[in-house]
Amino acid sequence: MAANEGNLHLLDGAEGETEAVQARMGKVKETLLSLGMNVKQNCNPPVIAVLGSGGGLRAMVGFLGTISKLSELNLLGTVTYLSAISGATWCMSSLYAKSNWSDFSYMKDLEIWLCERIKLETDRDWTKPWQKIKEKFLGDSYSLTDLWAYTFVFFVMNKIDEEKLSSHREICDIGEDPYPIYCAVRMRKMLENRTDAWFEFTPHKSGFPAYDRYIKTEHLGCTFSEGRILKELPEHDLTYLQGLWGSAPGADWIWLAIREIYKKVMKTMTGAKDEGVRYYKRTWSWVSTGIKEEVESDPLYMVTGLMAEKSYSSYVRDEFDNANVVKNIVLCLPMWEWGTTNNFLYKCKDKIPESSNLSDKKLLHLVDAGLEINTPYPLVLPPHRKVDLILSFDFSLGDPFETLKRTADYCKDNRIPFPVNTRELYEDPPTKSCYVFEGDGNETPDVMHFPLFNAQTCGEAEKIRRLIKKYAARVPSYDTCMMNELLDIAKKNVESNMGEIQAKIQQCVWRSNQRETCPT
Repeated sequence: MAANEGNLHLLDGAEGETEAVQARMGKVKETLLSLGMNVKQNCNPPVIAVLGSGGGLRAMVGFLGTISKLSELNLLGTVTYLSAISGATWCMSSLYAKSNWSDFSYMKDLEIWLCERIKLETDRDWTKPWQKIKEKFLGDSYSLTDLWAYTFVFFVMNKIDEEKLSSHREICDIGEDPYPIYCAVRMRKMLENRTDAWFEFTPHKSGFPAYDRYIKTEHLGCTFSEGRILKELPEHDLTYLQGLWGSAPGADWIWLAIREIYKKVMKTMTGAKDEGVRYYKRTWSWVSTGIKEEVESDPLYMVTGLMAEKSYSSYVRDEFDNANVVKNIVLCLPMWEWGTTNNFLYKCKDKIPESSNLSDKKLLHLVDAGLEINTPYPLVLPPHRKVDLILSFDFSLGDPFETLKRTADYCKDNRIPFPVNTRELYEDPPTKSCYVFEGDGNETPDVMHFPLFNAQTCGEAEKIRRLIKKYAARVPSYDTCMMNELLDIAKKNVESNMGEIQAKIQQCVWRSNQRETCPT
């Protein structure tokens, strides 16, 4: 129940989601019936969640192909929750801009629309991104996430999306599409395997599942004290959130390289003889071109490459009358702060455990949840969501079962039921396009794990190695041929397992029908 007494703006986990999910149940029942699976009148249908892992543009395109094929096979209508991390969120958040997008009659056109938008371009108009960067870095609160969002994410998406996440609320309330869940983690809590690291975003609310404390999504970023808004600020746009949700390459992988590079940047600044515009021009030149010459690690190459792009660098040079923008950007580097936002739990000691170390913090620093676990299992496993079946599509490179292992460790540490045993080792590269882990039909959900590149879909190990190299993180844009190949692989991973997915859904329906009357 929302804690509204006296002007408090804190919400609990039921705000908005309960009604939206209940509306979705009607659509799920209709779809199951069309598949020959009848849910008893006095029972709710099984709760199915589809997850998309991180993996940059590879994850975005792969998740688009996955969702498109699920829609085509009439399976997406059985899904209650859709959740993603990092690159897969770029696909997901773009789709929710369209009403009733999950219907396949619309989905085909949306696939074409999104692919056209993100395919390889030779030139971009940087006017709007640079305006956004100036607006942020001349304001009161900014971090490297702002720079990342309005350079790298814009570079990938070819658009500044000024739509707001809360505007997707109306789409969710009618239940025609799965309910979306996005996530980040607190930067200080990364890699601690703790439930309170996770931060959740939905069209209705944003906050900490571990404490069941949220605010309305449109209030995220406002200044709070004791659960009350002191100063209202504009809601973040989707491009910023896409940068926050997909900040792993910047927030983690660049760090080792940037430390050494920053020393040279400071040396350049200290030794500058001229003041004003020329001072910062010299510094910016080092940041935009010197870094690229120093290290060409995957994500670093992407960022510096786009900043050296002719259309961007020439535009920035013309804007150096406002040297404070560049100064503030450069001075962000030694602090290495990402996702800086006002803490809505500031001075809320009676609302959260003292051990959380949150109530005395004015600011939160949120980063890509893929730095913790590269698939959002922790957000669909809590018991209040009652998930029966998880379809997890993994687009990460490296160990194709890393997300399962990390989740199993997380669940063990936090006493959460999960059907995967970390002592089991799996093939690398995977021989199958789907691995099934049986739950108990009660507290432990069934899990179907789909690694992107596998022998069943892609062929021998040598071809898989070529695909991994071809779609590596350093490739920030795809031509039509690459796009179609990746879409095809993702779709085959779904289509080749259609029978097994349907059988698992049927089993979940049977279990639902055995339960007592479900609460509404």
